Amino acid sequence: MTSGNPESLEARIAANLEALRIRIAAAARRSGRNPAEIRLIAVTKTWPAPYVLAALAAGVSEIGENYVQEIVEKRKALPPNVKWHMIGRLQRNKIKAIVENGCACIHTLESISHAKEIDRRASAAGRVMPVLIEVNVGGERTKGGVQGVDELVELATAVTQFPSLDLQGLMTIPPPVPEPEASRPFFRELRRMGEKLAATLHLPHIELSMGMTNDFEIAIEEGATMVRIGTAIFGPRSPSRAKE
Repeated sequence: MTSGNPESLEARIAANLEALRIRIAAAARRSGRNPAEIRLIAVTKTWPAPYVLAALAAGVSEIGENYVQEIVEKRKALPPNVKWHMIGRLQRNKIKAIVENGCACIHTLESISHAKEIDRRASAAGRVMPVLIEVNVGGERTKGGVQGVDELVELATAVTQFPSLDLQGLMTIPPPVPEPEASRPFFRELRRMGEKLAATLHLPHIELSMGMTNDFEIAIEEGATMVRIGTAIFGPRSPSRAKE
């Protein structure tokens, strides 16, 4: 799929974002929340730079990528003030590139070994790296993340000891479900774990990164502060693009 006519691309993405923001605001109000509390992370994996530029032109400022290679390539064609979020599973040999290529937050921290490496690389780069701990709320073998409050508190306690890490909250991807409403218990569990963590470690605020195109409204109703949206903004990926 090519970027097509730039004007029509920008208009389409702007319209999609307007509709999305209306839905985000409605979900926030249903749960008695201020829509301004919800941060939109536009997920641009496999979409080329013109799509990202169109989203930026429509007011998006935070971009999520699964692979650091895409951040490296897209940064060359994009403004320097883009806030990049690493939302893909971490690999130790990619951490240096993540830290050195302007990543604003890592959503998928799941081990002390990775925490040590991020801290080492961030310290060498003279920066503090914001991180979220990934929680495997469904206990799925195919997904990363800590399981249960005890594992979470153990890792979080260790993370807070690293001077170049800033623990900001939690992230999850619920198991596949037949309808969005079925995701609610998993989002509710992440919120509960976040509350427990905040009380245990005396953290003033916990970000909750949860909810994607199919279930973000339920996630917001259950306390999401970040939603990671791709399809509702850019459209479905073609089969060939999805394999990239």
